[in-house]
Amino acid sequence: MKYQALCEDIIKYVGGKDNVISVTHCVTRLRFKLKDDGKANTEALKKLDGVLDIIEAGGQYQVVVGTHVEDVYAELIKLGGFEMEAPVKSDEKKSPVDRFLNMIMEIFQPCLGMLAASGMIKALLRLFVLANWMSNTDGTYIILNAIGDALFYFFPIVLGWSSAKRFKIKEVTGITLGAVLVYPSIVALTSLEPLYTLFTGTIFEQNVYITFLNIPVITPGYASTVIPIILTVYAASKVDKVLNRILPSVVKSFFVPFLTLLIVVPIALIIIGPVAVALQDILGEIVKGLIGINPGIAGLLLGTFWSVLVMFGLHWGVIPMFALNVANYGYDMINPLIFSGAMACMGAVIGVIIRTKSTQERNIAVPALISTFFGVNEPTLYGVLIPRKKLMWATFVSAGIGSAIAGFSGAKLYEFGASGPLGLPCFLSPDGVDMGFIGLVVGAIISFILALAVAMILGAKKDEEIA
Repeated sequence: MKYQALCEDIIKYVGGKDNVISVTHCVTRLRFKLKDDGKANTEALKKLDGVLDIIEAGGQYQVVVGTHVEDVYAELIKLGGFEMEAPVKSDEKKSPVDRFLNMIMEIFQPCLGMLAASGMIKALLRLFVLANWMSNTDGTYIILNAIGDALFYFFPIVLGWSSAKRFKIKEVTGITLGAVLVYPSIVALTSLEPLYTLFTGTIFEQNVYITFLNIPVITPGYASTVIPIILTVYAASKVDKVLNRILPSVVKSFFVPFLTLLIVVPIALIIIGPVAVALQDILGEIVKGLIGINPGIAGLLLGTFWSVLVMFGLHWGVIPMFALNVANYGYDMINPLIFSGAMACMGAVIGVIIRTKSTQERNIAVPALISTFFGVNEPTLYGVLIPRKKLMWATFVSAGIGSAIAGFSGAKLYEFGASGPLGLPCFLSPDGVDMGFIGLVVGAIISFILALAVAMILGAKKDEEIA
C-alpha cells in the first residue's frame, strides 16, 4: 500500500482505467498503451511526487518513476485490475560496460540524496577551515565532520544494503557483509605495504597479520571502498540462491544466512577484497611509469579515466603518491593531471541544471555542483553523470584534454590545501606564476567549456528517458 496514492493519481491522470489498453514496465518506467493519448494529463503527472518525467515515444506513454518501478507496477496492477505483462528488458542490447554502469547506478540510486547531503557538509567544512572560522580540532568541526564523513567511511555497509536490494537477497545480509569489512578488529589489521607485492611473493612476509584455517588473510582496509562490497554481495546472492534451492524449507530461515556468511566472508577477505585493492596498487605503479614516459600523455590518459577509477574505488592506489612526492621532492606532478576533472564535471552539471525541467533533478544536481566545487565529486559522478552516459564520457574526455595541457606545460603541486578549484593556489610555484601554472589554468578552463557545451547540446535527459 506504500504507493497506493501515487498509483491512484497515475491511473486518474492517464485518463482512467478505461483508457488503458495495457501497461508494463522496464528498469525505471511504467509503459502504457493508451486508447487516447489526448486524455492523459501530462502536466498533472509531472507534478506528482514520485514521478520523475513523462516520455511519449514508440507508441507508448511512459511514466518515469525510478528504480523502484517494480513495486509501483505491482500496486498499479492491483488497483487498476490490469493484466500483468512481462517487463521490458531495456538493456538487452546494451554492451557489458553499459550494463555494468547501469548496475552501479541502480546500486547508488537509493543513496544519492544522502550522498549529496554528506558531500555538502564536507564541502562546507573545507570552506570554514579555509576561512579560519574553525579548526579541525574544534568540537564543532569534529561533530560536523563525523556527520559528513560517516556515509563515506561506512560506505561498505550502505552499499551492502543497496547491493542486496539490487541482487535480490535480504538487505540485512548485505548490511552484515559490509559491516564485517569495516569491523574495528578488521580495520585494526590494515596492512601498510602495497598489495601489488602479492604478485612478487613477498606479500606474505610483510602484510599478513592473521590467518583463517591456516590461509593468509591480507587486510588492505575497506573503509570508503566500493567494488569489494559489491562483488561480495554479488557472490552472496549466488550462494543464497543455491542454498535456498537445496536446503529443506524447515531449516532455511536459519541455515541460509548462517552458511552464506560462513562461506562468503572468508572468500571476501581472502580473495575478493585483496585482489580488488591489489589492482589499485598496480595502477599506482602504472601511473608513475606513464609520467616517466611523458607527462602530457599521462595527463590525457589519467585525466580521462580518473573518474572511472574513482567509480571503482581504484584511485586510492594513486592518491598516497601526492603526499610522498611533495615530501620527497617538494612537488608532485600527478595531482595536476586530475585537476581539470573537477572543472569538467562542474561544466557538465551546470549544463544539466540549465537544461533540465525537473525539480527533482535540480535537487540532485545543485548540491552535486557545490560538492564538486569543494573537491567532493561522488555526488556528481553517481547522481548526474552515470545516468547520462554520453555526457559522462564526453565529460571524461574533456577532462583528459585539459589534463594533457597541464601535463605538457609541466604543472606541479607544491602544497596541500583545498581540493577542487579552491585548491588552485597550491599549484603556484614558490617563484610565482610559471608556464606550468598557466597551462593548468588554461587546461581547466578548456575542460569546463567543452563539458558545458556538450551538456547544453545533449540536454539533461537520462539514458532511460531517451526512446
